[in-house]
Amino acid sequence: MEQKKRKPTNAELTRRIEKSPLHLDKTKSTQTIFFSDKGLRLTVDTGEGYALVETGFHSHVFRSYTSFGLSRPFLYTERVLKMAEENNCKTKDGYSYAKLLEVLKKKEDQSEYNIATYYSWYIHNIFSPLYTIGETKFESFSVYIDYVYNISKQSILLGEKNEDLTNKQFIEKVISMMRELTAEMSEDVILQKKTDEEIVQENIQAMQEEELDETEITDNGSKD
Repeated sequence: MEQKKRKPTNAELTRRIEKSPLHLDKTKSTQTIFFSDKGLRLTVDTGEGYALVETGFHSHVFRSYTSFGLSRPFLYTERVLKMAEENNCKTKDGYSYAKLLEVLKKKEDQSEYNIATYYSWYIHNIFSPLYTIGETKFESFSVYIDYVYNISKQSILLGEKNEDLTNKQFIEKVISMMRELTAEMSEDVILQKKTDEEIVQENIQAMQEEELDETEITDNGSKD
């Protein structure tokens, strides 16, 4: 017979908190929402002063203030969370970011729609490169090219500005600097050519392997 898990004492909980590398209190002012279509959970606590942006695989914690003042990630996360609660964006699976955009787009005032769209871009930008690190040629190149782009962008932002710079001119400068930084890079194949049929077959095989893994886990879990 399985033993009931013992509830930790206050002293044990205190020690855990003291030793924890990160601890976020959940209070009466904590608000949280989960967008099932993005696998995205947003949590904000204005009293404790943090915003937690997470998926099932990683988390970002933003404090409400930075060394430059109010934290923009905190403010935008708080705003999007409130917009989701104030507008009808629920489906049978829970909150939907796509439905939120759909509802906001129908409004005469497009400011909230623009904020939600802008935040969606931002989320993609911080999530997309997180797992690019790896051992394959493409993975190493992906990390490198993201690094080169960021160096190029920052160099322009921090560089001397003798005249106004338009958005298109900025892009041209970034491209020019990236070309300059990668001029000595040796050319190598990072992606092998594949037909549509080969890609479909690989996806089918991956799905079959995933189903087999889930079946094995279920069978092992059901054994005495």
